[in-house]
Formats: sequence, C-alpha cells, structure tokens
Amino acid sequence: MAETINVVSISRESQERYLRYAVSVISARALPDVRDGLKPVQRRILYTMFHELHLDFEGRCRKCAQIVGDVMGKYHPHGDSAIYEALVRQSQSWVMLVPLVHGQGNFGSVDGDPPAAYRYTEAKLSAASAYLLRELRQDTVDTRPTYDSMREEPIVLPAEFPNLLVNGSSGIAVGMATEIPPHNLAEVVRACIVLIDNPEATTADLMKEIEGPDFPLGGKVLSDRATMRKIYEEGRGSVKVLAEWTVEGENTKKPQIVVHSIPYGTDKSTIENDIGQIIELKKVPQLTGLTNESSEETGLRIAIDIRPGTDTSLVMAYLYKHTDLQSSFAFNLTCLIPADGGGVRPARLGLSAILKHFLTFRMRVVRRRFEFELAQLRRRIHILDGFRIVFNALDEAIALIRASRGRADCIVELKAAFALDDDQAGAVVDAQLYKIASMEIDKILEELKDKKAKAAVIDGILASEAKLWAVIRSELEQIIVKYPQPRRTRMVLDAVAVEFNEEAYIVRENTNVVLTRDGWIKRVGRLASVEGTRVRDGDEVIAVVPGSTLDHVAFFAEDGTSYTMRINEVPASSGYGEPITKFFKIADQVKIIAAETTDERFLPASMPPATEGDPDGPYLLTVTSDGYTLRTPYAAYRAASTKNGRRYIRLTEGERVVMVRVLRHEESIFLASGDARLIHFRLDQISILSGAGKGVVGIRLIDETNCLGGMLVSKARDVMKVEASTGAVREFRPTSQKLVGRGGRGAEILKRGRFLKIVAEAVELPDWESVDAGKNPGDALKQPRPKREPMIGDVEADGAILF
Repeated sequence: MAETINVVSISRESQERYLRYAVSVISARALPDVRDGLKPVQRRILYTMFHELHLDFEGRCRKCAQIVGDVMGKYHPHGDSAIYEALVRQSQSWVMLVPLVHGQGNFGSVDGDPPAAYRYTEAKLSAASAYLLRELRQDTVDTRPTYDSMREEPIVLPAEFPNLLVNGSSGIAVGMATEIPPHNLAEVVRACIVLIDNPEATTADLMKEIEGPDFPLGGKVLSDRATMRKIYEEGRGSVKVLAEWTVEGENTKKPQIVVHSIPYGTDKSTIENDIGQIIELKKVPQLTGLTNESSEETGLRIAIDIRPGTDTSLVMAYLYKHTDLQSSFAFNLTCLIPADGGGVRPARLGLSAILKHFLTFRMRVVRRRFEFELAQLRRRIHILDGFRIVFNALDEAIALIRASRGRADCIVELKAAFALDDDQAGAVVDAQLYKIASMEIDKILEELKDKKAKAAVIDGILASEAKLWAVIRSELEQIIVKYPQPRRTRMVLDAVAVEFNEEAYIVRENTNVVLTRDGWIKRVGRLASVEGTRVRDGDEVIAVVPGSTLDHVAFFAEDGTSYTMRINEVPASSGYGEPITKFFKIADQVKIIAAETTDERFLPASMPPATEGDPDGPYLLTVTSDGYTLRTPYAAYRAASTKNGRRYIRLTEGERVVMVRVLRHEESIFLASGDARLIHFRLDQISILSGAGKGVVGIRLIDETNCLGGMLVSKARDVMKVEASTGAVREFRPTSQKLVGRGGRGAEILKRGRFLKIVAEAVELPDWESVDAGKNPGDALKQPRPKREPMIGDVEADGAILF
C-alpha cells in the first residue's frame, strides 16, 4: 500500500479531536440521561443482565465475572474494573436509595471496605429494576447498533419512575460535572402526579410533595425553604448534611451519644478514626471512649462514651466541625436531555424541568407500548378471522388440504378459495384441524370478540391524550403502593445549627511554638535555652513564638504565602515535632522563614495608624530578594487560614521573600545586597498598603544581584552582622551608617568581594516570669514612645546634620 502524507493544521486537528473526545465523554460516559437516570455503562449492565443473561429477580444469581465479560465484549468495550465498579455501585444500599442490582457476596461496606474480586461475587437484577426494563420487549424505545454492529442496544431504558432523581448521580465530564442527590421514591412519584394534574405547577407546588433530598444513610439537611426552592429552580446550590444522634443513659454513670445516621458519601470508618483521634489526644475531655455497635439488626450505630453532666450539644458541635459528621452537598443537576434533530445534549435543569422531561418521555413510551399491543392484537384478530372464514366451509377446506401437493400449494389453494392472505392461510395449514371443529370454534369466536374489544379500548386510549395521561397516572400510583418508601433523611428547614465554640474545649496555658529552618514545628511549655530543644541533625531553630493555646501563630513562607493556625493545634512534643507540610499545602522547595504570635500580651491587636488615612497597625514588614519593601496591617493574618494559606505580598517570577517582621517600636532598617552595598533608611518611607501588593524599592539593585535581607533598628547599640566572601564578618551599627532616602543603591562597603549572607540574630526567648507577674510585654507598645537616641544622619533643629 502506497504511503500517503496529508499536510494538515496541527491547531485545527487538535481542536477537532479534543472536541470529539469531549463530546464522547459528555454524552457517552460521564453524564446520566434525564429519561432513565443512567449512564451508558449502567444501562448496558442492566440490559445485559436482562436481555442476554435473563437474570430476573426471581431467578438465580450469576458470577459477576460473566456479567462483566458479557458487558465488555458485547456492549461496552472499556476496562473491566470500571464496569465492575458500576455494577457494584448499583447494588450498594448506602449509595443507591433503590438498588437496581441484587448482589450476593462481599460488595463492600459503608466503612469504605472494597468489594471482593468479581470472580467471587454473584449478582442478579433487583425487583425494582423491573420498572426500568420490563417494557423493553414491547418496542417502546429506539435502539442503535453496538460498537461492533453485531447486535442492537437500547438508546435509553423505558423507565417507569424518575430514576435520575430517585437514585441520583455523580460524574465529571469535560468542562462540566453532575452531582444529583437521591430523593424519596414516593415523593418524586407524587410530584409527577402533581405535574400530570397541573402542568403549570411551580417549583413551590412540587416542593409540597418533595421535601428535599433523601439520602440512604439518613442524616438531616439544614437549609431554609427559600434556599431549597432556589436550588430546585436553578439546578445548583449547596446544603449542609449532618449526622443524627441521640443520648442514651443520660442520668446514669455511663451516658452515651449514639450516632445512628451519617452524611451521604462519607465513610463510617473514617468518622470513627477521626473521633478516636480526638479522644486519644484529649481534645474534648468530655469524650472517654467509642464503640462501633453497628449490625444488620440494629443498623448504623456509633456509641460515644461521655462523662456525666456533659453538654452534648456543644460536644456534637465540636465533632461536626472536626469530622465528617457534618458535610456539604453541592447540587449540580446537570444531565443529558434529548436534542432537537436527535441525539442528546447536556443541560443543567431545575426540578420541574427534570420531571417534565421524564413525563414527556413516559408519554412516548406508553403510547408506543399501546401501539405495539394494538399491532399484536390486530395480528391475532386477523388470524382468528381466517379461522372463522374457513370454519364456514370446513369440508371444502379439508378437501383442498388433502388434494394439495405440499404446504406451499395448499396455501395457494386456500387463498384462492377463501380470499385469505398468506398469514391467514399459513395459520390454517399449520393448525391442527380439530381446533377448527365445532367443539373449538366457540373458543375461537370468543377470543376474537375479546381481542376486538381490547383493540377498541386501546384505539380509544391512543386517540385521547387525556386517557394516556390517566394510564400513566394510574401506573405511577401503583408504584407508590408497591414501594411506599419511608423518608430516611430529616429536613430541618428554617433551623439554626448549634454554633461551634472552639475555645470551649481548649485549656488555656502559656506555651512556645518552635520553628526550625527545615520547617518542623512543635509546642513546648518552657524553654531554658534554644540550644536545649531537640532538632533533627543539621537543622536549627529560627524562631520561638510565645502565646497562649487560645491564640494563633502565623508562619510566613518565602513565596509570599502566610499560614495561620491555632497554637493549640501545633503538636506538643519533646522530640522533633512535625513537619509544617503536614498541616498546610506548601509548594515544593519553599521554606518557612519567619513566625509571629497573635497573643495580645506580646503584640497588640490594634495600634494607631502611622499617619492619618492609613489602616491601623501593627504592620507587617516584608523585604524581597529584588529589593522591594512593603508594610501591610498584621490584623489580616491573625485569624486561622485554610491549608492553602493567604497571600501577603505579590512576587515576580524568581523573586522571593528574604525578611518578614512585625514592626513594634523600630524606626529604621538596614538592607544589604550581594554586591556588598548597604543602605540605612527610615521605616516611615515605606508605603503602607491595605493588602498584598508589590511594594516599593528599598534598595536599588544592578547586575542581577540580590537583596540578602536586613535588620530592624530600634536603638543606637543594635548591630547587624554580615558574612563577606573574604571570610570576615562585618558589623554595622546605626551610629556608623547615616540615614539616607529609600530606593538608593546604598553605600559601597567592599571594593573587592561580596556579601554572602546576613548572620541571623540570636533567637530570643520570652520572659514568661514577667508575664506571670502581670507585667505585659506589650505595654511598651501601648504607651507613648520614649524619645529615641540621636542617630548619625539626623537633622538637628538648627539644620545641622549629625556625623
């Protein structure tokens, strides 16, 4: 075969191929159909079990390995693990409100245990799945060729109830996703009946029947009515789902909190482990033990031992905050709907639109079912008419049959003699003659009469849309009778949840947070010396932050991100502690370079603004490797942050933070650069921004050198030490370096050589004895500042400059 090379645009080809891929994922894999509520893999599993393997609920189970193999080989040419996962999910009663598959064997558990391999498990269709499949053989839905064109598969199943809402769905496609919660079967069916009776019914009318989602694991939903209505109108929104609990033995010596329902989509084992950790670490002293008492007889049951006299509401508020006993469910009612001109398209629908699409589909299914039944009846009537005609001349017919030379010749003779068609003549020839005798003709005529009467009834139904709706309504009512499903999830509308008071369970005590250069943190009571605390080999302490366990500590990374956590959450340890990356999502190779307290005894919550119009202090000073400086209010970093932290300065590519300090009573700053230059300027020359920004130039750099950092100056005897490339350590005092304007290159210190690094200042330990004695270390910040010592470069009242 000759080689053919076509020159095409890679951009256009990429776009077209990605678009085809996206459409395939959206329409053929990830999103459910509004009509039967199934994704293609789920539909193919049910169809294979029904059509190929005949695994009805009344029959026996078959190995899941065979089911998966048939589905993959005949209908769904994708991975067997994905098919088995979908099969298992349809059998799990804690996932599906109305399971469509009956599993036998280990199909996982609500604890998050995985199912056994498909060679060990067996399955068949559940009783409820009949309401999705039993009309298939009545030509009620269209079919299409399978992937290999060897057989046909239904485009959608003829569902008799809105499975999309009843069992919900979850999936991620390209550029869109779906998250539909389960709803109570009886409520959804009653809402359909409301729409049949009143097609103009509003969402508020439907919500008189559908209270809200109904999760298999129970729980309670906290939401006000306006929010629920908005969610059902727009197809998106979020609600809180909480576990339900009761108190047993409240007046005994061993009272218990018993959790008997948990939020949808959570693992019971994870919840138990989290509560166990809280008990082990004594974060809630009122909790003393936990027992898993769940069983098939008692259902889900997590027993938590508590001390007598415990305020259970506050305890549960803590557990809701720190475990999966409370979670949020985000509605996203996105699904596939029939498109104009055929096919399907994705759309996010409201409650009313979903039910209307289902009822429109249901009308088509029922009409096609009656049309199929009518065709079958007419065919039978046609055959019976042939029998009736032949009976009137039975002797002649028998003579013709005896004289014929075979079946084909007999059919020709009968057609000519009695004006029959091929079907009628063939039925007469194939029938046993005694069935057309006088003893049987009465039955034939009775059946003919009955079939004509049924055909007339169906004709009447098909001719009237109102009668079709009456049939649909009657069948929906029968489903409610068959499955009068009690509601499992309690809707707590217009209710306010118990507020969690985190401080109620924290013992207030003075402590220190130790931060090392490699990013390890720990909490220790008192430190005699920095050298006395344990650190990993090669590591060293860079900060000791004092505060009470009720206060917070803020960590500052060199990439311009800050992370704040409550001091009580820092692990107490006499060893190395824990890496800070265990608590926050810190980028690779990024170091924590500073830490500050929020304890008002050491750092006031508020200070007068630097000048009129500026935000209140105290201020966070930041210096970057590009020589930029910035002052921002420290108040923004006092509250606990998320794991992703919060931005405190905006950096350019390759730039990093080299110095972060909270300003107290300092008035000037030294900055040093790698090319051995030093600048000394007043802090009030640095702009104050209300939030993270770029800042202003502190020291101007050239020749791709970097700012190494600096030191805050508060008194004349302060000393900054800098290590030079010559090996010497240079010392600089404010009395030897005059004050200049911000933004200059600074004084040239070395003609030959460079500065390598700023020698870190000694880590100061807090004076807890003064604090315990009632002397507030922060008082100096709240009092008028003493007159500072004169510095070189200051201008006297007469205009003279000090040297």
